[in-house]
Amino acid sequence: MDSFHTEPCSDFKDFLLKVEEQKNKWWIYRGQQIDSWPLKHTFERACQRFGVKGNDRFKVESNMIREFKRRIHHYISNIPLDDSTDEWMALMQHHGAPTRLLDFTYSPYVASYFAFESATPNTKVAIWAVNAHWCKTHLEDISEILPEKYERYRDNRKGKDFNDIFRQSTPPKLLLAINPFRLNERLAYQRGVFLCPGDVTTEFMDNLSFYTGYDQLDTKVIKYTIPTGRNNRNTIDALDELDLMNISRITLFPGLDGFAQSFEPRTVSLFLKQSEH
Repeated sequence: MDSFHTEPCSDFKDFLLKVEEQKNKWWIYRGQQIDSWPLKHTFERACQRFGVKGNDRFKVESNMIREFKRRIHHYISNIPLDDSTDEWMALMQHHGAPTRLLDFTYSPYVASYFAFESATPNTKVAIWAVNAHWCKTHLEDISEILPEKYERYRDNRKGKDFNDIFRQSTPPKLLLAINPFRLNERLAYQRGVFLCPGDVTTEFMDNLSFYTGYDQLDTKVIKYTIPTGRNNRNTIDALDELDLMNISRITLFPGLDGFAQSFEPRTVSLFLKQSEH
């Protein structure tokens, strides 16, 4: 049985009505094109693909970060400080390396775009909403010293504080919203934030489910599901609405790649309409 709450929505506008009261209250969002997909970061997917389990995952993560540090100077000159593990992970995530960081955003509109942009007809997309403040409030239940460390990390974004929470030899199961001090372009344009699990030796959903020992998740973790509609009609309407808000690959991924990749989701909302005038 799922520990979170699933909230069906009839369409994109219904979703916006339901999240209206959440906005600007520490809620963060993630869009996924298939509603049955669990929350899973890229490092977890890589480990599952190659059969890496338990403590070996921690070793692999450490070696990946080390190798990235050793070779990054071949590609860029402006690199993070050596102990800024959160910034190193964010940079790895930005360029496609597997990390434990799971992309979220403070914007339900941006999350909606990522849910709908590659959606297929007659399915359902999902937009996850997690109350990040609630995640923080249960640190005292897990450890007496973690709340202070997390507050210190949020104040100064120092690598030592990040490592003290997330890189322990006996990792606690938890989820916390994190961001490095220096934001890359995508984090800035997408109003991005990461949800980071404390225990990388197990699945992301295991870290989430651990909170059920202290509280009910059904009002703090919500999966909104939205049907894409026959012939993707709901998807087209959602992307059309988001395009009017200037939310597309062009604005979320600055540069030529984002511009070119924006064409497919706008097949109907822009290019078909152009041919009608």
